[in-house]
Amino acid sequence: MFAKDLYMNIIPKALDAVETRQKIYSHNIANYNTPGYKRKDVSFEEELRKALGDSDEIKLKSSNEKHIKNIPSINEVNYNIVEDNSRSAREDGNNVDIDIEMVKMMENTLQYNALTRLINYRLSDYKTVIGGIR
Repeated sequence: MFAKDLYMNIIPKALDAVETRQKIYSHNIANYNTPGYKRKDVSFEEELRKALGDSDEIKLKSSNEKHIKNIPSINEVNYNIVEDNSRSAREDGNNVDIDIEMVKMMENTLQYNALTRLINYRLSDYKTVIGGIR
């Protein structure tokens, strides 16, 4: 029933990315005092924009599964964990800024709340359709 519903395909993947991002930010904060540690982040939104056709890249046409795809389909969108190799102002080489991590955690929490609200609205729509109007 949900196979062709774009929202029901995207929102669970976005929730997975947000959950992983929260763990990554917690991990970054836990390693604030670890010398040489490089902060990590989750990349998801750019892949999603590409899959939705909201990017400047030209989509290669493919008629066979063996053709090279430069833009993933919605079902192939997934998050990636990326390491920030930027230099640090600290002498120990650690590039975690605790204030930035805390702000990103709050932003991530708001995003999680918005996504759960969206999926609840969508499920409520299905419940209304299945149950009919009373």
